[in-house]
Amino acid sequence: MKQEQKPLYALTVEEYIALTRKLIDEAISGKQGENNRGEDDKDTKEEMFNIMELAAFLRCSKVSIHNYKKLGMPFYRMGRKLLFKKAEVLHFMKNLKHRRIIAT
Repeated sequence: MKQEQKPLYALTVEEYIALTRKLIDEAISGKQGENNRGEDDKDTKEEMFNIMELAAFLRCSKVSIHNYKKLGMPFYRMGRKLLFKKAEVLHFMKNLKHRRIIAT
């Protein structure tokens, strides 16, 4: 009643060792990749805005956002899309405020 399970193919000892090493290396590199991705996730979890969202966040117009870009506000371009990191925008605005006080 019990059927014998036959192997799909036979491996030599050298093939078995090579396959085992390959699988272990892949598993180790996969875990290292997960750790690296975890660090990258911290960067990607940072809040990002497009122009419309940033204008709403800063309560200003899109034209003002473009003017801030010309003044040096950091942004990232993904194709035609512009993205802004919240922390960088706040840092820029804080420094912009100080520059205006010093300039006057």
